[in-house]
Amino acid sequence: MNFINSAPRPVVGGTPTSQASKGPYLELSMYKEVPTGEISLEEFEEYALDRLRVLKAIEEAKLRSKSEDTIQADVETLLKKHMQGSSRQQTYRKDVLSHHILRLAYCRTADLRSWLLAQEALLFKFRFKALGRQQQVEFFSSMGLPYHAISDAEFEELAGQLAAVLNACGEWDKAKAVTSSSRRGDTHGLQDIGRSGGAAAAAVASRPLFYKVPFQAVPDLVGSRRVLLRAGQAYVGEDQVYSLVVGAFRSCLSASLAEAARAWGAFSAAEADRLAPLVDSLPSRSVYGSDNRKVPVGEISAGQLAGLVAGRNFPLCMSVMYERLASEHHLKHWGLQQFTLFLKSIGLPLEQALLFFRQQFAPRTPGDKFNKEYVYSVLYNYGLALNSSYLLLFVVCRTPGDKFNKEYAYNVRYNYGQEGKRQDWSEWSCVKIINQEVGGACAGAGECNGGCPYKTYSAEQLRAALSRLNCNDKVIREVVDKARGKHYQLACGLAFEGITGSPQETGINKPSEYYASSIELATQRAAAAAGANGAGEQQGQQQQQQGQQAGGGAVQPQQQEGPPQTPAGQRAVAAGTPA
Repeated sequence: MNFINSAPRPVVGGTPTSQASKGPYLELSMYKEVPTGEISLEEFEEYALDRLRVLKAIEEAKLRSKSEDTIQADVETLLKKHMQGSSRQQTYRKDVLSHHILRLAYCRTADLRSWLLAQEALLFKFRFKALGRQQQVEFFSSMGLPYHAISDAEFEELAGQLAAVLNACGEWDKAKAVTSSSRRGDTHGLQDIGRSGGAAAAAVASRPLFYKVPFQAVPDLVGSRRVLLRAGQAYVGEDQVYSLVVGAFRSCLSASLAEAARAWGAFSAAEADRLAPLVDSLPSRSVYGSDNRKVPVGEISAGQLAGLVAGRNFPLCMSVMYERLASEHHLKHWGLQQFTLFLKSIGLPLEQALLFFRQQFAPRTPGDKFNKEYVYSVLYNYGLALNSSYLLLFVVCRTPGDKFNKEYAYNVRYNYGQEGKRQDWSEWSCVKIINQEVGGACAGAGECNGGCPYKTYSAEQLRAALSRLNCNDKVIREVVDKARGKHYQLACGLAFEGITGSPQETGINKPSEYYASSIELATQRAAAAAGANGAGEQQGQQQQQQGQQAGGGAVQPQQQEGPPQTPAGQRAVAAGTPA
């Protein structure tokens, strides 16, 4: 299949392209060539989701302020887990295809393009840094990048000037390394690979490595006088070239995304019944399977929901809707669907769901008014006393059941797959909730239509909501900062840590995953507490037995049942006990 490109390209299939076969770094590419060939729909979806798992894990690690070394190690683990094929050719094939699939899926809007550009650049950076020095030099040559490692002779000639530039920039250790390498003549083994047609060097030098690049490629370094200029070439250090190659990658990818965006209309029209819906759904797909974190087994009842909310086991989005439903007795359409599917996913059966919503949607004020103004007169006319039983009868009878059945019961049964298409609808993912246009976050009475509070709440509203859940003050500040930065799922994970006091390492991709983590943590803590109490009781019994043995003689065990002993019986026991 052709990924929005009319020009003929090398086929990426069982064998790698000519670009891939030029070096030992088969899995790294600038993705300049759009692949063509055959790929099944199952592979198409699998490759895209696997790459998304890698990119989103990198994004989360970066947002958690992990160190560069830690992220570097994480990237290597992620690539082995999600992107490695049965052979180097298959690994390269999956890498190239998955990149171009996501390029196609994320080209449609500026926000999507910006996200993919940032994450792909990070992935490329860490993969490039994982290459050895020799492989990096060969990569520049094979990709046609104008970055050439200087030869031994050039290094000897320019060592003094390079050291002077480094000293002027305050990089004295690097300047000292350049000077010492030049003096001892430790420059053998690394040739100018860029000019020698890509031939591998005999060995990697231990001296500092510098690259010649066109001066217009590094205007910021030239302007700040941080590089040596000579004959239109800038001499940049090995650490500075990382930003150069990543910048070149970003420029290439940005241009490709813009080209794909222009061609998206034609592609979506041509593939309207096949690929377009799949590609269109990828940005909103959850990268974790439905069984990623299982909800604790066992049904719950309508009567338990209030306790679960009070126990802070619901995520903020669901707590908000529960509280609004309890106070206003109404949810709008999308809010009702979002909340119902969540309750279904955590184990609330249909019958209990209907009971719960019937109770919550019951209008309280008309019933109270009826009890105050009319109940006494009715009971008086019947010659009955005013008691709670009759009041309960009238309170229950006030609910217009036909109205509930007409306006709400059908929607609840539909979400449970018992009406309409009878489809087993799954819970909304966090991505879908975040992207849902709700028109405000439960702003007015009866106006709750779902959505993510971390997106829709103001900073003040978010602080107040988290404070009611007894979230740690320091964590609240971090949550507000993450929400302001549009990192809503990470904000939810931080809120979990602030509320429960336990780190949330696996991420939250569905509201039920928050609930499952909370219930699992509560269960573990209850088991630990029970074990500690049991151990304390056992220790106390052992100490009591040891004390009795130290006092000498056996004491008759106390009877658990039966009448209390008489004083005579007590004296008999005392008489039988040695003094």
